[in-house]
Amino acid sequence: MTSVESSIDQFVVLASISKGSKAVASTVLDALNHPSTYVFGELLDLPSVQELEASDKPVLELLKIFAYGTYTDYKANESSLPPLTPQQVHKLKQLTLVSLSAENQTLPYDVLQGALDVKNVRELEDLVIDAIYGDTRA
Repeated sequence: MTSVESSIDQFVVLASISKGSKAVASTVLDALNHPSTYVFGELLDLPSVQELEASDKPVLELLKIFAYGTYTDYKANESSLPPLTPQQVHKLKQLTLVSLSAENQTLPYDVLQGALDVKNVRELEDLVIDAIYGDTRA
């Protein structure tokens, strides 16, 4: 089992046994903030997480964005979603970069800067390097 699998597994177990929607929502937000968790489909499939539709829909919608959406999707719906931590912003931008890379053979800097809401090339290059190699410079 890889560390990525074990990191999501801990949140799946926690969300499965959590009592009450507040505990489940808190587990989801913890998973989104965890530095080694980048795959969220298994968490999203849990009945206890799906029940957030009735009790804490913004958290469920945020999880859907991390699972299948992009940073642009978050920005378009920001007013109806929980605020992101700096770690979540960075992670969502990395996931967006991966999504864009899967859809396009070439990605011009201006397209990336717009989709990732980065102001300069250096910030963009740092994000790309972090996504490829991991943030080992910290």
